[in-house]
Amino acid sequence: MRASPITTVTDVIHFDAKRAATDIHYAQSFSSTPSFVVYSDKFIQDVLGDNSQLFLVSSRKGQNDKFAHEAGVFIRCTNSIYFTSNYQTSDPRIDLYAINADTWQIEKLTDKPGFNSVSQPNGGCNYKDKILYCAQGDINRGNGGGGGGSGSGKPSALTLVDPISGNAETLLNNFYGREFSSINDVVVHYGTGDIWFTDPTYGYQQAFRPPPVLPKQVYCFRPSTGQCWAVADGFDMCNGLCFSPDYSLMYITDTGSIQAHDGIMAGHNFSFRGTFPASIYVYDVVEGGTRLANRRLFAFCDNGVPDGIKCDAQGYVYAGCGDGLHVWDTKGSLVGKIIDGGTTANFCFSDEGIWMFAEEELWFCKLKARGALLGAL
Repeated sequence: MRASPITTVTDVIHFDAKRAATDIHYAQSFSSTPSFVVYSDKFIQDVLGDNSQLFLVSSRKGQNDKFAHEAGVFIRCTNSIYFTSNYQTSDPRIDLYAINADTWQIEKLTDKPGFNSVSQPNGGCNYKDKILYCAQGDINRGNGGGGGGSGSGKPSALTLVDPISGNAETLLNNFYGREFSSINDVVVHYGTGDIWFTDPTYGYQQAFRPPPVLPKQVYCFRPSTGQCWAVADGFDMCNGLCFSPDYSLMYITDTGSIQAHDGIMAGHNFSFRGTFPASIYVYDVVEGGTRLANRRLFAFCDNGVPDGIKCDAQGYVYAGCGDGLHVWDTKGSLVGKIIDGGTTANFCFSDEGIWMFAEEELWFCKLKARGALLGAL
């Protein structure tokens, strides 16, 4: 039996862009109250459909527990969505969870076989019906390293976990002898089988990784040969990434507006800097799906930063932002928002809709659109 939602949201608000262009008070008047905000009729026609609903599935408000933060991996054989918590000062170990798409029951997986081998997990994706986690790695604190807890000294890695057997396997943990900084997000090119991932320095800024020895870059890894190559750089803080439905484009987010403000190894002392990137860049995927070219700005986020990013089957681009999910058309025009009222780091398409990870809250949105990758699973 499915658990009852805490809250159900059906409110639809239409944003008058023409009025907002010359009325700053109107433009600033929209609150973060959970709702569907329409910037273009395409949002209703192509994304929401006729019977969209937003459900608050689980809340830990007031408990200082940011349990729903990143990953978001739908595994059809278990009918579950796997996600990770944020790094928290109260418990410096990042937790792993799964929610059953039918019952809405949440299970903590942190100490279960296989899952317990993933060091400080963040992003993830479906890879051969298993969960490919971005293990950010740790730092050995036995000799006076920064941060709390007892670090293992594990390098950042791509770690594959079988949710049924509990078997875990490390696919990659270095760039030709140099440690990655803190692998953040990952996606698979289902045409080539290559694995693409981002490697920012948030682990170092949050005090659980050593000083970086590589730039903030995006990489492509070929498991069949072990080859790994850098494909993009020049970011303040590369973060999420995804392909367009036909794999002709790649979208990469830059969350440079969010940085530690007390210097290196600053733990949780982060601040927002409005003059730095909160941007999505788009590239052409070239040379047989192995390289990127022609970088250009696709969109700029008006609330928070665009963290996790995904496309639906029609090519609309979704990103987790400061007040929920923002949705753009293929030209980079904002068509709508699914407001959950909190910072939404990441999200996940399943067969029935979208799961939204809003730190202390977990939301589910029933809507018309389907994820671009669902057909490949």
